[in-house]
Amino acid sequence: MVDVTYEPPDSVVVDRIQRAFPDDELRERARATNLIQRERKFDVVALFYTLGFGFGADSERSIQTFFERYVEMADLSELYYSSFYEWFSPDFVALFREILDEAIEDLDSGRNQLRDRLKQFRDVLIRDATFISLYNNAADVYNLREDVAGAKLHLTESLSTGLPTNWRTTDGSTHENSQMPTRWWASGALVLFDLGFYDFWLFDWIDDHDGWFVSRVKSDANFDVHLDRP
Repeated sequence: MVDVTYEPPDSVVVDRIQRAFPDDELRERARATNLIQRERKFDVVALFYTLGFGFGADSERSIQTFFERYVEMADLSELYYSSFYEWFSPDFVALFREILDEAIEDLDSGRNQLRDRLKQFRDVLIRDATFISLYNNAADVYNLREDVAGAKLHLTESLSTGLPTNWRTTDGSTHENSQMPTRWWASGALVLFDLGFYDFWLFDWIDDHDGWFVSRVKSDANFDVHLDRP
């Protein structure tokens, strides 16, 4: 059995960053300052990514390292260090403070995507499982029955981000309900699942952790209705 917390590939991370900080928007913000007017070699997009992702995360943090990374990122044949150094001005600080302030406001962007009745939840989590037929020679890892291989993928997806938050693979005979994530994953969230997860212990557990759930109901269920909402 493999239990994995989802880590998106680099392409997904890059795409999300580029959508969060569009090149055109960064350039438009820079035009509102004196930086572009004063320095034609000032590339705000390259400078932003160098400072935010290509320099600040490095173990060696110095103006010289920043300068070298920027020249590489902006694809410049040459740039005088004195000109680069002069960019560190009140205009420069104001520009990046404005970008940072907006990014902080958007930190809870996932919740902002939950509209109307869903905005009260931290997230909406969709839990499901699917069976995958495998070649029989994989039966030693994912055994369904004698000499027959089959795997089951158990996955939780976030509605706000469209990405998995947790996934796990087991042999095909494993029941869905036995592979639910643990800890506080449902806290503040609305969880959606099918009849494969129908279990009163699970319902009670989600409620105890300040979560909500929506499930299909078995045909023989007999509930006392306390509140009926349209």
